[in-house]
Amino acid sequence: MPEALIIARFERRLIELGCPARRLAERVRELAEHHEDLKAAAREEGLSEAEAEARASAQLGNPVLLADNAMWLLRQSSWWGRHPIIGFGVLPIISFVPIWALCWAVSLGVCWLAGRVGPAYRFDLSLAGALSDDPKMFNQFAGPLNMGIMLLAMLVVVVLFGWLARRSAVGMKWLLAVCTVCATDSLFGYSGIHPHSFDVRLWWNSSDWFHNVAYAAIPAWFAGLVWLNRRRQLRRLAWVKAHGMEEAFAGGQKRSAGFQPMIEKPSWLRETSSSPTTWVVTFLILAIAVLVVGNQVGRGHKADLRAKVWPAERAATLTRLQARMAVPVAAGEETINLKPFVNASLADAVGNLRENDLKELPMGVHTFGGVAFDVAGRVQLAGQQLAEQSKKFPWRVNHLPVAGKCAQIHLLHGAKNVTGDNRCIARLVLHYADGSRADLNINTGEQVLDWWGPIYHTDASLGSEATAPDTELAWAGSNPGIRHRLPDYSLRLYRTTFANPHPDREITGLDYVGCPDVKNADGAASFLVGLTVDRIP
Repeated sequence: MPEALIIARFERRLIELGCPARRLAERVRELAEHHEDLKAAAREEGLSEAEAEARASAQLGNPVLLADNAMWLLRQSSWWGRHPIIGFGVLPIISFVPIWALCWAVSLGVCWLAGRVGPAYRFDLSLAGALSDDPKMFNQFAGPLNMGIMLLAMLVVVVLFGWLARRSAVGMKWLLAVCTVCATDSLFGYSGIHPHSFDVRLWWNSSDWFHNVAYAAIPAWFAGLVWLNRRRQLRRLAWVKAHGMEEAFAGGQKRSAGFQPMIEKPSWLRETSSSPTTWVVTFLILAIAVLVVGNQVGRGHKADLRAKVWPAERAATLTRLQARMAVPVAAGEETINLKPFVNASLADAVGNLRENDLKELPMGVHTFGGVAFDVAGRVQLAGQQLAEQSKKFPWRVNHLPVAGKCAQIHLLHGAKNVTGDNRCIARLVLHYADGSRADLNINTGEQVLDWWGPIYHTDASLGSEATAPDTELAWAGSNPGIRHRLPDYSLRLYRTTFANPHPDREITGLDYVGCPDVKNADGAASFLVGLTVDRIP
């Protein structure tokens, strides 16, 4: 350590201004060497040791101003030092979401790599589908991960921006600003993975305050460590304060007579307003504010729809369905008995979500969408996702008992995991007595929508109507699974009517076939609960 008081004062001032440790050692060593050179020159001129010390100190100048100017130059050499408000007041909040997403991606990558080691750590599409369909299982799996990744993401943000604040020498106040911003974000922020979705928002969750406080403890702990380290450094130089450090505590504003700033520093307002970065970030902040306000307005609009609009529209849809169920059976309609081909009862869950069933659908012969159907259960096709989760459902069901001549074929059907429109997820294959065949495609958005969806119309983002002219919503219901997860939605089955391409030919059988080879099928699984034909005498 330098023995000269001026060197110690210079070092203490650098520590107070937050100089990085490596830069601190370099700057103190440089000043000490220069001080020794000046002393050596004075001694060569015949001055005593005390006189040489005094002359060298006078030639060096005010150590507080020297430290102030050295730190200002260091800050100006980096973007973070030139824009501390943006870098340490705004970016920590903006960066949390991408860092949180990166932590999730790394966690999933670790799960995937662990799955390559042994089956006990296997994580694949089958497990992902099972978790997404069972909220309780999903919470048991993802709950600890959500909390762990929130803690990890907050730690990464605090350490990253704390290191940047230290490296760019912006001082203790901006490092504490980083910790304050991160702690506030922890108290009022929430990020989490849910089945089929993720959620990122700012709010105070009084029911989960313990986790919010736990997240906020990380930046508080980090700030405490930094403060203790700074206190330890200053304690080593406590003796300097007793030898005239009043200038240091005045922030360089009280200057000894004869000393002037070595560098003319622009005003903070002029420096900030003239920076293009400031205007870009201001625009981003305004855009984020507009999005936040728009999100709150959207939440209010949705709450108004849920309370006043959707109930009336759902009631009108159910009234229309009841009216269509009262239509008399048309002459020539023949219901097909599907009971020998049923591979799932109406009480069986569709997928892995428990109580996700069709118990509310009435069994037996009833009219749906103006056509009579004999409902005995589900004829379920596998679909890509169900094929990975279970082997009990087939890709095709052959030889449904449709024989003779008919003009039209009516289906009462639905589908799970529908994620897009205009995609063939199943087809009917008609076999004729002359050996020919005809394919009738069942396309998403046209003949069927996902069996979970809205039966209201206003702001129905996933759509509420199939577009094919001979398809209509024929039945709507509910079950505990959908009420628990998406209470605004209903179960939906559709009545689709296909015209027989060759009504003059004898039909010998009909196959109900899934489409595993169709591009972008996205795992949609089709099922049939009723089949009726219009006979030609």
